[in-house]
Amino acid sequence: MPRAVVLNTASKASLTGGTFADTLTANSLDSLSIPNLPSGQGKIVRMWGIDSASVCELAVTDTRFESIHDQQYGLRYNIPATAFGGAGAPAAFPLIEPPASVPVYSGDTLTMTVTGTASDAVVVSWLSEYADLPGVQALFARWDQVQALRRTQLNARCAPVASGTKGAYGTARAINADDTRWTADRYYAILGFTVQIPVTTVSFRGYMWGNLRFGAPAGSPFLTTDNFFIDLSQRFNEALIPVFNGSDVGNVLLEVADSAASTSPKVDVIAIECSANPAVGA
Repeated sequence: MPRAVVLNTASKASLTGGTFADTLTANSLDSLSIPNLPSGQGKIVRMWGIDSASVCELAVTDTRFESIHDQQYGLRYNIPATAFGGAGAPAAFPLIEPPASVPVYSGDTLTMTVTGTASDAVVVSWLSEYADLPGVQALFARWDQVQALRRTQLNARCAPVASGTKGAYGTARAINADDTRWTADRYYAILGFTVQIPVTTVSFRGYMWGNLRFGAPAGSPFLTTDNFFIDLSQRFNEALIPVFNGSDVGNVLLEVADSAASTSPKVDVIAIECSANPAVGA
């Protein structure tokens, strides 16, 4: 079965303001819709968000009682944007964290509305896991498989920049654009990354993951992201560490989205170089 873990982001660059008066829209290439799944069900395994200048409240709804109880307010989450030293500075706060998850159902659509302050920017990102997503053959491994095939470790710089439009993804940047030490025909397992500046979301994308995003928050509560994908894999006891072949390094694209314009987190990607493909048999 072709498993997938997919990152989506929804945002609004400038709120109208008022009680659940603003609806977030999906960023470019992302979607609020749940795909058609043979199993009929997936789950949101992580969600995080930020308001650029003020506190706000998010309501997540869809059509299924099993997901969100009711369609009036659904799942309500506060985002305390002025914590950690100032408005917007934290970049991302946790909303859904393991071991908790929220089930979602085939063909449904999420709606995200916000109670906020006029002119604020709001960004919300989430990771959904699908046990069987048709058309996707993504490369993910377990930590024990990566350890068994470890050859060496490579920490490499990549410097994507957030969009000049608050909440939107900036220009995609190849993972080898700023550091060319990747080796062709070697398999790399991405363990996590570090950043110089907090940012809401770091996205990885490439055909080896079905051209779907996979990523993580990098806000103040999440600055220990060096083992993010190991931790995700171990919490759910599933193959969730992204893998790619060094010959395809130019097709691995990093993008960032933030509640501030043009944030440049300067990402150092942490990867294990393996002697063979650790995703085989995962």
